[in-house]
Amino acid sequence: MRAVILVGRGQATPGSGAALIRLAARCRTAGIAPVVTACFLRHQRPAFAEALEQCVAQGAQETVIVPYALSLAEQDRAELERLAEDARLAYPHLALRVTEPLGHHPALAQVLVQRAIEADYAAHHLWTHQQRDVWSPWHQHHAIGLVVVLDGQTGVPPMLQEEVLSACRHMPRYADVHFCVIDQNELSLTSSLEALTAQGCRWVILAPYMLEPCTSLVVAIERTIAETGARHPDITLIQAEPLAYDRRLLKAIADRVQAHG
Repeated sequence: MRAVILVGRGQATPGSGAALIRLAARCRTAGIAPVVTACFLRHQRPAFAEALEQCVAQGAQETVIVPYALSLAEQDRAELERLAEDARLAYPHLALRVTEPLGHHPALAQVLVQRAIEADYAAHHLWTHQQRDVWSPWHQHHAIGLVVVLDGQTGVPPMLQEEVLSACRHMPRYADVHFCVIDQNELSLTSSLEALTAQGCRWVILAPYMLEPCTSLVVAIERTIAETGARHPDITLIQAEPLAYDRRLLKAIADRVQAHG
């Protein structure tokens, strides 16, 4: 019997990890594997050893480990490999495989666009103040910019760029789309916001490409929003939610599992 373990990094932030637990339950319901559980490398429980023990107790003869991440830092990859090797020694009868992380699957790009649309919709209601104006006339008089924000480790995957730009071509709401990688500072994000402002955008959606709220990325976005807002008080900046839970992520998980037999 096959089991799947979704492995998240884990964060100290209260409530983080809920999306991963929910995804594991949805994966079981969808039949991706008879046993699907979630665990975290640090801060949160269950730990990897607890999740693996649960799989073995339920009769797993094969376990597929799926990193719940867009990409893996060398430290996280080394830790996963160490945990897998320890597991092979503890359970020699168990076939153990580690997949690539979820990024950069087309399903994640689709969820990112959805998060931008949701933030866009919120911006519309903020402007109308509960009036009955419809979305299209509102957009015709208010240029909107879209900024996709990524951390330095992720970079800008070509697939993500192609998917987002393709979706935006079919939804001509945005005057321009920028992709910003934040590493040690927020200069690229600041430059993008200044460029969109110069183009006449009065509303800008910032869509973070991350599965769960990443403290450093969120802080960088919020700081840049505050600084840009102080320089351009007539500009409205709307921060979209992270990818978090979405049923479309099941496709990415299923593809990772199937790719490993």
